[in-house]
Amino acid sequence: MNYFSRVSYGYPCDYNEGCDDGDECTSDSCSKDSLCINIVISCDDSNLCTSDSCSSITGCSNIPISCDDCNACTVDSCSPLVGCCHTPISCDDCNVCTIDSCSNSTGCCHIPISCDDCNACTVDSCSNSTGCCHTPISCDDCNACTVDSCSPLDGCCHTPISCDDCNACTVDSCSVSTGCCHTPISCNDDNACTNDFCSEETGCSNVPISCDDCNVCTVDSCLNSSGCCHSPISCDDGDACTVDSCSKSTGCCHTQISCDDSNACTSDGCSKETGCIYSPISCDDCNACTNDFCSEETGCCHTPISCDDCNVCTIDSCSNSTGCCHTPISCDDGNACTNDGCSKETGCIHSPISCDDDNACTNDGCSEETGCCHTPISCDDGDACTVDSCSNSTGCCHSPVLCDDGDSCTVDSCSKETGCCHTPISCDDGNLCTIDSCSSSTGCCNTPIACNDFNMCTIDFCLPNVGCVHRLKPSCYNYNEIGININ
Repeated sequence: MNYFSRVSYGYPCDYNEGCDDGDECTSDSCSKDSLCINIVISCDDSNLCTSDSCSSITGCSNIPISCDDCNACTVDSCSPLVGCCHTPISCDDCNVCTIDSCSNSTGCCHIPISCDDCNACTVDSCSNSTGCCHTPISCDDCNACTVDSCSPLDGCCHTPISCDDCNACTVDSCSVSTGCCHTPISCNDDNACTNDFCSEETGCSNVPISCDDCNVCTVDSCLNSSGCCHSPISCDDGDACTVDSCSKSTGCCHTQISCDDSNACTSDGCSKETGCIYSPISCDDCNACTNDFCSEETGCCHTPISCDDCNVCTIDSCSNSTGCCHTPISCDDGNACTNDGCSKETGCIHSPISCDDDNACTNDGCSEETGCCHTPISCDDGDACTVDSCSNSTGCCHSPVLCDDGDSCTVDSCSKETGCCHTPISCDDGNLCTIDSCSSSTGCCNTPIACNDFNMCTIDFCLPNVGCVHRLKPSCYNYNEIGININ
């Protein structure tokens, strides 16, 4: 409101004409007494956010003031009631892995914290939500030949183990996969003339053996490759008609042989060069179906042979020229689902074959024409909420599908007919004083609205059922408009 002051009365006038003093900073009028009145006007707009002045040429000027405090750490604004406001900004980045601060010149600073625990036995990292993490490292080198440990200063240590079993009869070594190995050494000197053994204290010993067999009929010696040799002495007198022998105690003996074999089937004689001569008589009747033999008592005999091979799987016959014939019978039953064989005792055998392929994912059957059939089974359970598969060992597997879309603004579920469903949640809190929204990471947000209309003549507030209300202050009624003179 403009309040008038400093009234000056001047020269005579006729109504309102002729009272203009050419000054835009005065209100010019003519009084009832016909005198000019030039009242200096007030340019105060009751707004602390403007600089108020008056030019005699242009009149009132209300220029907005600058509230910039040259501080990047504040939000600068102006309230008509109180003037400039410098509200500190929040530099919290909701990350516990940074130290948050503010520089007047550059604004927010987020300096990463150090999570180094000076321990070589941990992997240091930082989680935005929980802060520093110190995860123990694994020092297992998958080597059974080392003792694995960790030093905070140096990290993993792999100390070789000792595999010495204090036994001179073993070669001590270590296998990365199984650990210590104690392999017996070989004391074999590849000399059959020694007894080879091993002592845990001294190791291998190779003691010469004795080859004396106390027999005058042998020459005793030893060969490294084969061991003791007892070579018989020769008692051969060069006469094939004597039996040459040797007595362990007395030596060689030469006894005249008898060439009578009391066999009617031989002609007996003796030659010094060759010894006894037994010339067989011939009983061959040129018939392959007889057994021709000679009886020492009676002489030649010709007995029909038996061609029965006691095998029901053959047909037995005999040919005078070639002898017995054993022709295999056919046991093929024309069925691809049987193994056809023959038993000497019972004859043809038709054993069902096994078509089990040890695969729980197939139905196994057999066709007489083609043999084994392995038909894949169907594991479809008609449920879109499962991933259907088949394991050769256990059969059908129905694993639940993962419907989590990682969005806090949806309710995740699964329908057997259509699969995963992501239904948006409602964030409406029924309050007209909040702006309702949803963040995929944190869920519903209900942010209070600002009802400030920047009017110093209103009281601003919010009602949940109607929203913002701007109620006029009683002190701000325009008295001039209602005709009240407050001078």
